[in-house]
Amino acid sequence: MEGPTISLVPLSLDHVSDFLRYSADPTLWTWWLRPPPIDAATMRAEVTLALEQAATGARQPYSIFHRTRGEHIGSTSFWHHDAARRTVEIGSTWLATPFHGTGINRECKELLLRHAFTELGVAHVMLQTDELNHRSRRAIEKLGATFDHVRPHDKTTWNGRVRSSVIYILSAPPAPSTSSAPA
Repeated sequence: MEGPTISLVPLSLDHVSDFLRYSADPTLWTWWLRPPPIDAATMRAEVTLALEQAATGARQPYSIFHRTRGEHIGSTSFWHHDAARRTVEIGSTWLATPFHGTGINRECKELLLRHAFTELGVAHVMLQTDELNHRSRRAIEKLGATFDHVRPHDKTTWNGRVRSSVIYILSAPPAPSTSSAPA
């Protein structure tokens, strides 16, 4: 998937060294569920876990590749694609701190949404975030997602805080009308 600035490419262990350039920033992992991948061993374990989840079909992970800089600056995933119900979730997104507020996260999400609606044929995309992560909530809302519900106390963060998740839904745009107006 290609946007103006980034490409979303299948995640690989080859991306670990690029990720390590940015992963030492502790603020990057405030909302993370697992121990922060801040060194080579934990980053490699994080990418390996994503690849194992991909092998089971639970997840489709991507690296966010900044073409001008020539480096991988974060990752994101599709989760729980259900072709029968025509749903998918976008999640596990992290983006290196220097790229926050640059529009790259939005570009990433727009690429994923376009792919979900056109290639995967889903009708609904779910996004979730920590109830306290107001920056993420604003970004999701700017995409046009609608608040759906809160899952109270559903996950535990890496530092032991029990979080509640806010769930948002985006629905596929209506199909263009195929009927023609009478002449």
